[in-house]
Amino acid sequence: MFETLRSRVKEIYQQYERWIPIAGFVLGFLFDATLLRRIDEPKVIVQQAIYLLLSCCLITVDLFEFVREIHPPLILNKIWKYREFLLHFMLGTLLNSYTIFYFKSASGLTSYIFIFILIASLTLSEFKRFGNSQHQVHMGLWSLCLISYLQALVPILFGAMGILPFLASCSSSIFIFWCYYRLIKPKLVSKPELLKTHVVYPFAAIQGIFALLYFANAIPPVPLSVSYMGIYHQAEKKDGQYLLSYQHSWFKFWQHGDETFEARPGDTVIAFIQVFSPSGFKDQLQIRWLLHDPKSGWQAQDAIPLTVSGGRDEGYRALIQKNNYQPGKWRVQVETKDNREVGRIGFTIVPDLDTGDRSFNTEVR
Repeated sequence: MFETLRSRVKEIYQQYERWIPIAGFVLGFLFDATLLRRIDEPKVIVQQAIYLLLSCCLITVDLFEFVREIHPPLILNKIWKYREFLLHFMLGTLLNSYTIFYFKSASGLTSYIFIFILIASLTLSEFKRFGNSQHQVHMGLWSLCLISYLQALVPILFGAMGILPFLASCSSSIFIFWCYYRLIKPKLVSKPELLKTHVVYPFAAIQGIFALLYFANAIPPVPLSVSYMGIYHQAEKKDGQYLLSYQHSWFKFWQHGDETFEARPGDTVIAFIQVFSPSGFKDQLQIRWLLHDPKSGWQAQDAIPLTVSGGRDEGYRALIQKNNYQPGKWRVQVETKDNREVGRIGFTIVPDLDTGDRSFNTEVR
């Protein structure tokens, strides 16, 4: 009976072999979407490290097959033919994780372009065969996963964002790659060009592109992310909760507070923000108010420093007030101290000429 079942499984696998990478991608995505919550969870960090190690081993096996035939240990013989599925599953899970984290931290056109490139790369790797270049693609994607892993982990360990954590993460990824290179080089002495074209060049290309995008402010500021932003007329903190008052009608359910702010003399514009940061994280952000000028575009009005501390699932909460304003299109941006945008909300201030009583709705945060 067992032999019959095994034969049937083998037959099904051969029949649908071309769909196996896609199945690995889908399962990896569903697995990640179900279990992934916080970027600083120890189990998430450990799981990603294990996946990086195992996927590196599988990629190395494929590399060694260019030199000689690989005979798996007897204990792995039955599952050896499924190693491509496992590789796609792990790379898909890792890339899905980083895509989710980058998306949460993304704000602004350049960041979303980076997310689009990341998703396009993931899709191509899973749904398209690259023939003899397949190993190079896998090595490039693994390199992207390694760099992204360290780009998130090092600021968590530092407890802050900035150029030093970024340089430390780049140095760590280069050191890990150098150790890997030194480890596999003796096994490929007969094909030195293979090391360059299938190992060094893919890693160097990804590392270089990532650094260029970082200094172009196109890399989202992982591990920070804005959980929520809203514009309100009144705010009060009571029993650890913020009571936020707004005027918009119930059918404008998509708005965060008063995105059309009807201002009367003496009104204060209140921006409420929630910024997620990892446990032990403490860094300074800035809240920038901008007013749109029809001729010259967005003009900075104020930049208010804000020190955030991490650990809370819903994010660090703060109120930022503005008393001096004028009618027009406004924007509030949350930025890192090196001017990397974490989140934004746009709203419009219009004069309210009515002098009657106003009624407010209340939201609890």
